Amino acid sequence: MTGRIKLFTIIAAVIVISVVLSVSVKAYANDKKGREYREAIERSEAEYIKDVREYLNDYGFKNAGVNLTKEYDKDRNVTYKLVVNHHSFEYASDSKIRNMENCFYEKADEYLKGNLETEFSF
Repeated sequence: MTGRIKLFTIIAAVIVISVVLSVSVKAYANDKKGREYREAIERSEAEYIKDVREYLNDYGFKNAGVNLTKEYDKDRNVTYKLVVNHHSFEYASDSKIRNMENCFYEKADEYLKGNLETEFSF
């Protein structure tokens, strides 16, 4: 009888260890995939900001302040807010601001996974 209890204990321990290791490996793999996904998103956001800065420089707004923030709702959908600051925006025409805004939205479709709101300040 004692032999059966020892055998049962050993088999139970092996099963428990196998389950724990299996869960740990899956958790590690999921965490690695999540980290890689987050890094890819961060690279896309950085590229977007870089393109916006280049566009502003080419459009005559050198050294403009560019800030991109993001906010998640309860369903984990993301909304980005792009705030662009330059002293010359005060004198820019509405059509010039709209053209820039449209360009930023087009670039957002290329780089960002979420909605975009824009704000221009001077």
